[in-house]
Amino acid sequence: MKSNKHINPLFNAISPRFLTVGLLAIILLAPTLLSAQYYQDAIRFSNTTPLGSARIQALGGSSVALGADPSSIVTNPAGLGLYNRSEFTITPAFNYTLSRTDLNGTRTTDELPKWSLDQISGVLSQSREGIGGWLGGAWGISVQKINDFNSSYTYNGTNNTSSIIDYFVESAWGAPTTQFPAPSDAFDLTSLAYYNYLIGPWTVVDSTYANDEYFSDVTFLGSSFLRPTLQQHETVTTKGSQYQINFGYGGNFADVLYLGFNVGLTTLQYKSIKTYREDSFDYSQTDEPDHHPLNDFDLTEELAINGAGANLTVGIIVRPIPIFRIGASITTPTAYALNDSYGTTMGANWNNFLYGDIIDGDTLLNKTYMESPYIESNYNLKTPMKYALGTAVFFGKLGFVTLDAELLDYSNTWLKSDNASLDAALESDNNYIWDNYDKRVNLRAGAELRLSPVRLRAGYAINGTPNDHSSSLKFYNQTFSAGVGVLFDQFYADFAAVYKYQKSQYSPYLLPDRSEPIVDIAQNTIRTVLTLGFRF
Repeated sequence: MKSNKHINPLFNAISPRFLTVGLLAIILLAPTLLSAQYYQDAIRFSNTTPLGSARIQALGGSSVALGADPSSIVTNPAGLGLYNRSEFTITPAFNYTLSRTDLNGTRTTDELPKWSLDQISGVLSQSREGIGGWLGGAWGISVQKINDFNSSYTYNGTNNTSSIIDYFVESAWGAPTTQFPAPSDAFDLTSLAYYNYLIGPWTVVDSTYANDEYFSDVTFLGSSFLRPTLQQHETVTTKGSQYQINFGYGGNFADVLYLGFNVGLTTLQYKSIKTYREDSFDYSQTDEPDHHPLNDFDLTEELAINGAGANLTVGIIVRPIPIFRIGASITTPTAYALNDSYGTTMGANWNNFLYGDIIDGDTLLNKTYMESPYIESNYNLKTPMKYALGTAVFFGKLGFVTLDAELLDYSNTWLKSDNASLDAALESDNNYIWDNYDKRVNLRAGAELRLSPVRLRAGYAINGTPNDHSSSLKFYNQTFSAGVGVLFDQFYADFAAVYKYQKSQYSPYLLPDRSEPIVDIAQNTIRTVLTLGFRF
């Protein structure tokens, strides 16, 4: 029996690079798609959230209209104009993430503790006394984390509907075996599957078949297609962060109008390691219960991306009356120059299986293994423009409430390379972004109660995550925060605790009949932050 030929347009729509299909988790949380994906990296690196001082994190990240905080340098540099004293601050943080996965009822838990430095800053105030006119301003410089990629989760489960081998068959289908480079040059997973004998051309079964159609001994015997029950396991670990070095100025006109700008120089380090395994193949429920060609196989992917970029932020705050402020800022697209390095390995543990080759004779399979050369590429990324609007209402010396909204249009994310062949592939990614991503709004709110010298704070944020409209996989992200601070003449200390809850789904591969496994992922992160400020 010969299989029907499947055509999956997704395989032709996206540039090849990775193993897995998952939805960006916190973001982006989980890397994705077995046939992809520069576009997913582009979305991941565009979805930034400045972490900032403990005060602002306790307020849910709402800072556009507040000012007089080192976080203003990034979110709205006009806030520098509200400083009347110089200061130096440092903000260390500790993250604890608990990840829970569920694959077909099998639950797995992972823990990840991590120390980090969220911000270090210095502000030089040049304010001057006066009633009207120009009242000076302040210069600010800071290094601030704007994205954290540290994450790890594992899933395990039983699958009786598909195997990643099905994806390899689909991916190879339609092109002759000459599509596979020499073993020393094979860098994609489908080629590695071919050289590990996980897939082969139908000519192995019958020489009258064309050699552009494929099968697997794991799911085929004689004239029968088989669907074994098997165990699937994967660990996905990501590391790294994005930081921004900031040089900003904010000025004060009559304590009513504040204007500012900031030049941001960004750095990016990202690493993803994925280890995938299938084992415990059980044919007892098939027509060939004694068939047992393969014990297990595994593959590993490593991707490292490094780069730097630049952007400009301009902002305004208006205080028409002492108790009310409204602020707005615009951040230009960040222009990145990126370098990535990608490599993979694959090995199979066969059960002394006799692989029939009608041309070269029979091949007895025990252990097979291949690793790809590392492939490097250089390209440019332009992230979307950011628009932010915020308000703050003050209740005398009792405190305030504040609310921010931030708009990004992810469809304006753009990739380009000076390498002609890579640029052609990136154009497909650009089209995919344009067709499947759109505008998203992030909302952040916070409140502060002042009980001199103590400040009590609380906040909430919900992020309009950049979901891929072409995928059924979904993602959700919200944070709750609280904090306390003490303020003295020349020193202050702020503490914040931030609870982030993220839900996402992930698939290690996609198939035309949608029989791929879907992993439910829930991540709970508790973030504790301390800011120490020294005023002079």
